[in-house]
Amino acid sequence: MIRGTIAALRPSERLTALVLAGLLALVFLARPEGWALRAAVFAGLLLAVLWLGRVRGKGLLLLRDFLPVGVVLLVFLLLQPLVVAVNPHRCDAALIAFDGRWFGPLARAWHGAFGRPAAVTDLVYLAYASFYLLPIAVGVLARVRRGPELFERVVFAILLGFYLSFLGYFLWPAEGPRVPEALAAAQLGGGAVSQAVRAFLHGAETTTLDAFPSGHTALSVLPAILATRPFPRLAPLLWAWAAAVVFATVYIGVHYVADVAAGLLLAGLGMALAPPLSRWLSARG
Repeated sequence: MIRGTIAALRPSERLTALVLAGLLALVFLARPEGWALRAAVFAGLLLAVLWLGRVRGKGLLLLRDFLPVGVVLLVFLLLQPLVVAVNPHRCDAALIAFDGRWFGPLARAWHGAFGRPAAVTDLVYLAYASFYLLPIAVGVLARVRRGPELFERVVFAILLGFYLSFLGYFLWPAEGPRVPEALAAAQLGGGAVSQAVRAFLHGAETTTLDAFPSGHTALSVLPAILATRPFPRLAPLLWAWAAAVVFATVYIGVHYVADVAAGLLLAGLGMALAPPLSRWLSARG
């Protein structure tokens, strides 16, 4: 039965199942704050992946196709205590020093770009908040216009990018150059839109040790790369969207320039590893 369940899974689902099983084991070993809840959520997501891999029907197929969205969001929201328990070291000092030595003028120019008028800052905050919509949009395009084969390739590469970025948070935990909420309006500026996005992020981003590498960078550039060949007419728009998200990361004080550089490398690594890893997982059935 177990062998049949695994054989029914797509490569992207096998990858997700391995990640969830690894996180579940890590929770039991590290016993972070709220470990029982985290174990229950990871186990529930794992069972959902395994169960949906065996079902048929259009309604459930749609749920199966887009379950990875929920997996990524829930895993990210639950990572913080686990990262703290696994790795107490913080890399912010090293990243600040690295930025100062190699990217100092660029970081200052980037952070102060255009003189930081309120209207521009509002638009940049909107770009940052739109981050999760970009990989979803590319996945939907692949599914609707090109069918399940391209959809699986796109989903696998994007999921691999997310999981590699999560691994980076365990290896190099860093909060980034975040500005305290009480000082954000004075230091970062913007209007009502910026304030609303900051308030949302403050409440929603429960994992804050997520600066290095920049997932916003990697998971914006990676979908744009994946969409360039199959959707050449939409590629300029998707690349502009990705560039706006990447620009926002430093402009609003969430990432160091070093984080962005690492995110670009991560996007390349994801593109390189996805095809052979997908084939390897396909052969495991």
